This record gives sequence, structure tokens and C-alpha cells, in this order.
Amino acid sequence: MRSSCLIIIAAALTAGCFSSKPIDAVAGAQGEPQTLGAITLASERLGHLTVAPTTCQAGTRQSFLGGDFQDPKSGMVVRLVVDPLDGPAVRVFEKATPFDKSLVFRRAECRTFHFSLEATGWRVNDVDDYRLSLDVDCARGGESVEGKVSTTHCH
Repeated sequence: MRSSCLIIIAAALTAGCFSSKPIDAVAGAQGEPQTLGAITLASERLGHLTVAPTTCQAGTRQSFLGGDFQDPKSGMVVRLVVDPLDGPAVRVFEKATPFDKSLVFRRAECRTFHFSLEATGWRVNDVDDYRLSLDVDCARGGESVEGKVSTTHCH
């Protein structure tokens, strides 16, 4: 009897440690996923809008160093890519048509281009988890991207 009670108590205590939602998608006070920041975009190809990502996916899933900040409401993705030859770049694109509508800025085209990409030491399903932040203010020929996004877990 005593061992059965201990098993039940242990199961109840550990059940609270697990969550079915990704860390980035924890709901805010209104039940909506919390945003990880905002990036304002002005472009003839993509329009004038604010991308407010709620999730981050590590670039290692698609064989690049960096990450994708995804906004399910607008369908847009803000991608940080750290190229070992050319350095960092930011790319904004529509998730549904990633190669049709896209805007890319390299660090040299930006007044501000700060990023942080740190491994957290966690690994989930063979994908490294990162602490990732991006602060950009870039413009070229009437197109621009400006804002900040960050997360403590991008996997």
C-alpha cells in the first residue's frame, strides 16, 4: 500500500513538470501566444507590415547557422543567417512562398545590425537549442527592415 501511495505522489509531482506547448508559444494573459518582438518591413514586393513572431526555429533544421522567427498571423518569417564567408544577413519572406517573395539585407546595408546566437546546451531531437536575438535597422532603395526580436529558446 505504501509503495502504491509513493508512486501516485511521485506521478502527481512530476506531471506538473511537463508541458505540451513549445516554450516560445506560452500563452499570454489573453490566451494569445506571446510575441518575441517586432520587425517593421517596408517593401514593394512584401508590402508595409509589422512581423510579430511567436516562435523561433533553429537554422540547424535546414542546415544553416541562425534561426527563423515565425509569425503565424502574417505568415512571414524573419531569418537570421550567419554565413561563414560573407557574415550575417537578415532575410524576410512569406512562409508559404519562400522563394517568390523575399527581402535580404547584409550587415553593410544597415545602420544597426546586432545579433546574439548562443547555444543553451540543450538538444531536442538532434536539434541544438539557442538563445537568439536580433536588432536591425536596414534600408536600401526604398525598402527597409527595422526592429528587435529575441528568444531564450530557439530549437
